[in-house]
Amino acid sequence: MSFSRTQTFKAGTADPAIERVFLRTVFAWMFLGLGVTAGIAAWFSSNQQVMDKLQANPTWMIVAIIVQLGLVMGISFGMNKISSATATLLFMLYAGITGVVFAVILSQFSKGSIAMAFAGASGVFGGMAVWGYTTKRDLSGLGPVLFGALIGLIVASVVFMFVGGQTFNLILGYGGVVIFAGLTAWDIQQIKSFSGAATDEESGKKLAIFGALSLYLNFINIFLSLLRIFGSSR
Repeated sequence: MSFSRTQTFKAGTADPAIERVFLRTVFAWMFLGLGVTAGIAAWFSSNQQVMDKLQANPTWMIVAIIVQLGLVMGISFGMNKISSATATLLFMLYAGITGVVFAVILSQFSKGSIAMAFAGASGVFGGMAVWGYTTKRDLSGLGPVLFGALIGLIVASVVFMFVGGQTFNLILGYGGVVIFAGLTAWDIQQIKSFSGAATDEESGKKLAIFGALSLYLNFINIFLSLLRIFGSSR
């Protein structure tokens, strides 16, 4: 889950053709990140000896989450300082670590529930992305509301770790779907303006990575939220 979604570049206005090319680049990086995550998750899942070691020592999961937060914050707050190559490396590293975490999380669920959650996430993400791209409504006002709701979701998730409960779990699941679906539309509208903010090729590459990370985070969080709702144990 992303705890930091700081926009570090000023928006601008771009030619529609340039805008479309930029969006294709953003989605290409996003899908590459998802591919890395899926590939690494599949490899670890197929190696039972490694999985047994990971499941026997959950401490590594805490370390992995801390590293993930550090990587997201590094990209978000350091985007103006780091190179596009470094931003790309950090994004791919984040996607890789997420793959390892997913391998352990998904091992607790049936293949059917995983497929259902993935299909649902694809539909929700795709629908909100299209709406965010095509709507004439200014969604900038949703930003503060969604970020406030995200903080509340994070706090509630921490509380859930201690108290548990099926009803609480479902509330978190539905809340996560709504929040990250909204963020998807909001992010798409923001990303459209990024193409006009790039002053050169280097800044354009960094903006594309930043946009891809935002959409990647939305998708995996919608997926995890739906897994809370529909997921059934093996």
